[in-house]
Amino acid sequence: MKKTVAVLSTFILMCTGLASAQEVVFSEDTGGVYYPLQLALYPTVQLVPYDGDFAGLRLNIIGANRNVSGVDIGLINQTDDIFRGVGIGAVNLSKGNSEGLSIGLINHANGDVKGFQGIPFISWWSAFNFVHGQCNGAQGGLFNQASTLRGVQGGLVNVAYDSKGVMVGLYNYTESFCGLHVGLVNITYNDMTGAQFGIYNGVRDARGFQLGLINQCQTLDGLQIGLVNIASQKESLPTMLFVNWQF
Repeated sequence: MKKTVAVLSTFILMCTGLASAQEVVFSEDTGGVYYPLQLALYPTVQLVPYDGDFAGLRLNIIGANRNVSGVDIGLINQTDDIFRGVGIGAVNLSKGNSEGLSIGLINHANGDVKGFQGIPFISWWSAFNFVHGQCNGAQGGLFNQASTLRGVQGGLVNVAYDSKGVMVGLYNYTESFCGLHVGLVNITYNDMTGAQFGIYNGVRDARGFQLGLINQCQTLDGLQIGLVNIASQKESLPTMLFVNWQF
């Protein structure tokens, strides 16, 4: 227990240092004024008004501000424009872009993310992470979703519609993929450039390498190794045991 507290304390201090180095974000109508401390019970019951910009330390039960730069700790942390820093809470919500660390059970960004979403050190697999824009960095949790991924996803279920990077999980799904899939089931709906390692690997157009129990694609430019290997549009021997190839 003491070791856990020590690790958490050290981590929070590191986060505070990281957050202090973040560039402060201002709304156009504030005249460059921001508040260094926020205490919030609810968006209508908080020290800094909802439309005030904040840079420093925010402590919330449920808190909401337009722009937040710094350390954000609470039950529900909400930012309605840009978040830069470290958010630690049960729920971290950003209606715009998020840059930094979002550490919580639910981490949700409507815009782009640069940084990390999840719960490091203690319980990597317990978070639900959502990015409706582009994720540049890493997501770790039970369920990870990003419209566009440029980085790493690690969890039970990983979904990224346009992905360049690494996805490690029980189930990995993409529509267009370049990089590495490692999982029990790896599915790319359209084209894949890279490698898939799993029990079942399925892709429409494969360029690279598949290693698994069952490997399936329509067009193949590369190598398949597994019990059953299928390249359905291959002119000769589209289905082969143990190894299949076309270059």
